[in-house]
Amino acid sequence: MRLRPLLVVASMAAAIIAAATPAYADTLSVEATFAPSQVQPGDTFTFTETVHNNGFGSILNPTVRVLSKEVPLASYVDLVSCSGVPGATCTTVDGPSGPVGYMAVLPEAMGGFESDTVVFTLRVKAGAQGSVNTLQGQLLGRNDGTAPVDVGTLTVITQADVAVSVTATPKFALLVPRIDVTVRVTNNGPGTMKSAEVRGTLSPGLSANSGTKCSGGVQPVCAFGELAAGSSATGTFSVPLGLLYIGLPYQLSAAKTASVPTDPIPGNNSAATTCTVVTPLLVSCG
Repeated sequence: MRLRPLLVVASMAAAIIAAATPAYADTLSVEATFAPSQVQPGDTFTFTETVHNNGFGSILNPTVRVLSKEVPLASYVDLVSCSGVPGATCTTVDGPSGPVGYMAVLPEAMGGFESDTVVFTLRVKAGAQGSVNTLQGQLLGRNDGTAPVDVGTLTVITQADVAVSVTATPKFALLVPRIDVTVRVTNNGPGTMKSAEVRGTLSPGLSANSGTKCSGGVQPVCAFGELAAGSSATGTFSVPLGLLYIGLPYQLSAAKTASVPTDPIPGNNSAATTCTVVTPLLVSCG
């Protein structure tokens, strides 16, 4: 009977201690967003992270971190800058085998019920491989912190399928009849086409005049700039009708010789058409 008061006191003391110690998940929290969610090598994106101290105690030496779950973030992304908290220092998060992510080292302890927001600007490395990775945010200090929090998936795209087509249209004129040639490139995705070069091939003896995006000569070259997935662009050149070629077929073709990024489907990189010239005023193409 004499032990019961001691047991009651011990139980009450344990309850008081438990109540005075806030739950780990309740005292600290992390929220983050990033955009865009699809990037290519050389692209930049922003990761905006807000950390909350929902308890009374201070977080000593706090760092706001951005990480990647599947592979180290630093293996495919470079840190450009971080901003949002005056005096914060941008640096890497080092792991056992090297850098694994990036962090903003806050200049002061994070007081009770305080929140801070850091915006990381990041650039995908030029040699990054295509991948889908989960980005994470984390608040970590000397005396407390959170586990990495999953934010969303970042897709690194390193391919763009470029398709080429060519059409020819007779243009009748008394002085200089010609065939206008249109070279069309279509980006079937999934990534943005950064650039492409298409070279034309003509029947021997023919020469082209330059047009939009295309040079002239016996092998005209068409140069195309950035093109979003699902979009198309055209270039043009023209082939004068010569009297020596009356009755002969005009064979006109175009083939992609280079593009950035990698083109995964080479089978649609070229196209051709033929025009039959009966007289300078009677030409059929197709």
